[in-house]
Amino acid sequence: MSNIMKELLRCKREGRSGVLATIIQVEGSAYQKEGTKCFYSEDGILTGILSGGCVEQDIEEHAKDVLQQRKPKTIIYDFRGEASDLWGLGVGCNGAIQIFLELYNPIQQPDRSELIEMSVTRLIQETQTVVTIIDGPHPDRIGEKWLATERRDLSLAVWKLFHDRITPVPKLLVFGAGPDAVPVVKGAKDLGWHVTVADHRPGYLHQPPFGSADQLVYTPAGKAPAVELDAHTYVVIMSHHFEQDQLMLTHALPSDVPYIGVLGPRHRTQRLLEHMECQWEATKLKRIHSPIGLDIGSKTPEEIALSILSELTACYRGAMASSSLKEKAGEFHWYASVI
Repeated sequence: MSNIMKELLRCKREGRSGVLATIIQVEGSAYQKEGTKCFYSEDGILTGILSGGCVEQDIEEHAKDVLQQRKPKTIIYDFRGEASDLWGLGVGCNGAIQIFLELYNPIQQPDRSELIEMSVTRLIQETQTVVTIIDGPHPDRIGEKWLATERRDLSLAVWKLFHDRITPVPKLLVFGAGPDAVPVVKGAKDLGWHVTVADHRPGYLHQPPFGSADQLVYTPAGKAPAVELDAHTYVVIMSHHFEQDQLMLTHALPSDVPYIGVLGPRHRTQRLLEHMECQWEATKLKRIHSPIGLDIGSKTPEEIALSILSELTACYRGAMASSSLKEKAGEFHWYASVI
């Protein structure tokens, strides 16, 4: 669960309000993309970042105004040219961002707050789009939200809408609970993924290093784990047991999972496939990544885990042809995601 969602739930539990700030437009180079969020709670806690710390203090002041007025607002930061000197920041990002601030009030606005929660948690089965009115002829309707699948009686020509595309939280199934799986599980949890660890050795599963996993699944030898495999699930096979790895590979291939990583050398994976009774078509086999991970010269278990997690992230973000950022053309800057 993201830190922002933890704050939302805390405020909901304590009956507090807050302000969700969302980047709704980016021009030029900026630290974050549209849809990135941060949250300011009524008791003064800011969670998440929308820049490299450049505008967060100013956002807090605007958030206090939203809390007081109980009305949403849009703010603009323009750092192009010498404009950033107006802020005394000198950030040199050469870009501009528009940020929409809206009230999170789970007591008085439960329906709207539920949509805010959904857009942050992403605890959904399929990709959804949340539509928000951010400007228009009737100020009292600004901040109104609904799912794109719902119909609204609006003259779109006179309203400005933000379409926030929400994808489910990515799920990782780690098949194998050996010591080398520990940094993979920890790293995936740090990235905000839902992590399941499955193994045929119960003594391996129930140990402190896997305490951060969302689910531990004991799988008797010769059986596949009772875990749903869908288009949002990524599979890493690393039990170091030939028959069990082969069983998991056979179980994963017919599913819709977008990624199947197999630890070990390429020839071992080839042997796993050769000993299967079924012959798989090329499109199914294309999802197998063996050797697993990106080539970053990994040696230690932690470095190998970083390599695996990097490849998982690249696949999840649709950047499998990834290379060094310095080789990318055009303006590009990255910062830690808050979701």
